[in-house]
Formats: sequence, structure tokens, C-alpha cells
Amino acid sequence: MTTKESVQEITDLQDLIDHLKAAAQVELSTVPLYLYATYSIKTRGYSQWAAGASAQRTMIGVAIEEMLHLSLVRNLLIAVGDTSFRLYDPKVIPTYPGVMLKREPKLPMRLRKLSTDQVRNTFMQIELPATPPGAALGEIEPYHSLGEFYARIERGIHNLSSTIDWAKAKKDLWKFQYHRAYWNQNGGSDQPRLIVDEASAIQAMQIIVDQGEGAPEDKGLLPDPIVRTDDHPPQDIGKWQASHYTKFSDIAKGLDGIGVVCDDTGKQKYTIDDAEVIWPVLDDPDLKTVKADQTVKDLMEFSNAVYCYVLALLDAIYRTPMQVHDPAQDKDLFTQSDRYAYERGFIAVMQGLLYPVCELLVRTPLVKGQLSVNAGPPFQYYAFKTKQPKAELAALCEELLPSYAALGGDDGVQRQISLLPDIQLP
Repeated sequence: MTTKESVQEITDLQDLIDHLKAAAQVELSTVPLYLYATYSIKTRGYSQWAAGASAQRTMIGVAIEEMLHLSLVRNLLIAVGDTSFRLYDPKVIPTYPGVMLKREPKLPMRLRKLSTDQVRNTFMQIELPATPPGAALGEIEPYHSLGEFYARIERGIHNLSSTIDWAKAKKDLWKFQYHRAYWNQNGGSDQPRLIVDEASAIQAMQIIVDQGEGAPEDKGLLPDPIVRTDDHPPQDIGKWQASHYTKFSDIAKGLDGIGVVCDDTGKQKYTIDDAEVIWPVLDDPDLKTVKADQTVKDLMEFSNAVYCYVLALLDAIYRTPMQVHDPAQDKDLFTQSDRYAYERGFIAVMQGLLYPVCELLVRTPLVKGQLSVNAGPPFQYYAFKTKQPKAELAALCEELLPSYAALGGDDGVQRQISLLPDIQLP
């Protein structure tokens, strides 16, 4: 019989680092799934007129919060002394179809259009509230919910706190953490935050769990403000929001609308399973196997390049300190220009590049004249040929303009690329 004592514990600092790297990969793996489903909604049709909260707005908010979770995990990695982790790495970028890393039972991860099946059987399962462990765990062995996995990390932080150099985190490593330029009008009020001690580390992990599956005291119900300890005070009730699990449940139930309301009862005219409001995108697009017109393949490859630029830009943020030491003055000086440009560029590339390129893809049939199946962004690794990804994006976009004029224009993708920061790949 399995007992709580048989649950794996994190035993040393390297074990904690390995768990955090796995957590970062898990968080990254969810973002393309949520974005792919979001992009499949016909934004130029009915969805934006939904009564109340729209499914599209909810999905965007969840995806952005997953990026927040990723930043919190990465901040903690830096705080405990690991600055080597990179997102733009073929070993880190997930592939689809796949399975959720170290999850038991195995949970398929597939890029699919928004549907009740995808919401109930994938999204809600990803954010499933914690359940008691059913088997002994070994080296980063299977977990049964993200809450269980992060609880393991929380215990590891607490048990190893005396061996973590928090003084170095406060003095030097905080400069490499990401805690500004976060914007989520579709989600909650939490922000990236600096992690410099055990209390801030535990609080960051609790944010991830509370936003995803729900806080232990609410699970999507009204929060109890007296449960938190002094070290981890409750959030302002006015800022409280439903967990991702609850949000997905509301979408599956039709409470977050997808179309116009057709009568006084509030019944939605369309559901997320109706072709009138969802693009017929293919499942798990793969550039190596997809049968499509060459121009469509080129656009799909361009979307991969944009996605990988996003990841490379995040890496650039984390390797660029907010302060540098000036020997002449013998003091630390803020270096706003490069770091600030990278942080603002991250927001710009998500809104001004990734979204319009993917939105163009989902509206485009794989084969001209055949309207049964549309393209979609593969979210695959793109190997930049040079150390200057911005220039490569510009060249790829230029080649696509004769086939996709929508990429041009005064405020089009081509223009947005010209405004991006020039990052250098390592």
C-alpha cells in the first residue's frame, strides 16, 4: 500500500534544479496548445460579440498566465544558481503530438482546434486539481497533477533553503530575473516577481498552482482569506479570479460564450463545436509531413521562426542584467536600454507578429481551392542560419509578401519586424 512517505522528495540542490527545468518545459508545452485552440476561433465572425466573458478572451488570458508561470519558474532557477537554462533549444521545445512530461497517467498533448473534447479531455486534465499519489516516485518520476508536482518543489525549496545562497540571489542574481513589462488585460493581476528568499520562492510556486488548478481552499469557489500564513498573505479578494481549471470548465459548459446570444434565455447561437465559428485547422501540423501548397508551407515555416524568435528573445532577457558594475565609480548602474528594449519587444512580438501570422495561417486552406482543411502554426523548432534572427525574420517575410500581401502595410508584420530589438544568439 502506498503511503505519503513513499512520495519522492527532492534531496539536493541539483535535484531541485532538475525539477525546475522540468517544470519550465511543462509550462512551455501548454502554451502552444492553448494558443492553437485560441487561434482556431473565427475572430472576424461571431466570437467577439459573445455575451459576458468570451471563450477567446479567456483562452488568451490563460495562455499569457502560462507565460507568467514560465517566468516564475525561470526566476527561481536563477535564484538557486542556475543561469544556463535556455528555451530556444531543440531539446527543450516540445513536439506535437506528444505526452505531458512525467505525467501519470500519460496525458496526450496535441495541437487541435477548440472543441469540447479538447477542453474536457486535454485542457482540464492539464489543470486537474491535485489527487493523492498512487505510486512511489523515483528520479523526477511521474506526478498525477501539476499541483502535486509543485508541492514537491515547494517542499524541496523549504528543505534545502539553508543550502541555497539566498544572499547571492539578493545581491547579484536578481539582476537577471524578469519582473517587468508584463501585461494581461485578459487575465489576473499577478505579475512576474523577484525571487530572493524562501518566502518569495514559495509564494511564486503557489501563484502557479492557484492560477492553474485553484487554491486548495477554493478550487474555483470564493476564496477564504484566512487560510494563508503570515509569510504568504491572501490576495485581495477584489483581485481574485477563477482558476484555469474552472475557466476551462466554464468554456466546456458554454458559460464563456463563443457566439451571439439568440434569445432571452441567454442561449448561445453557436457552441465551440460549430464549424460556423471555428476554423477547420488540421491536427498537429508538421512541416515534415504536411501535404500543402509550397507557399502555405513557407508561411508555416515563418510561423515557426517567429515562435522561436519569441523564445530566443526571452533567453536574451534572462542573460542581460538590469545592472552592471562600473569599476570607475565602484558601483552598480542600471542598464535600461537593452534590457528594457528586450522586455518591450517580447510584448510586441506576441501581439504584433505571432498572432497575425498564426491568424493568417488558420484562415488559409492547405491546398488552394480545397476548403475542408486549413493550415495552422506547427510551433516547431526553427534553426536560425545566422546569429541575427531579426534579419532572418525580415528576409523570410520579404519572400512571403508576393503570396501574402497582408503581411505588409503600414502596421503589418513586416513593419513590426523592423521595430524588434536586434538580439544576438549565443
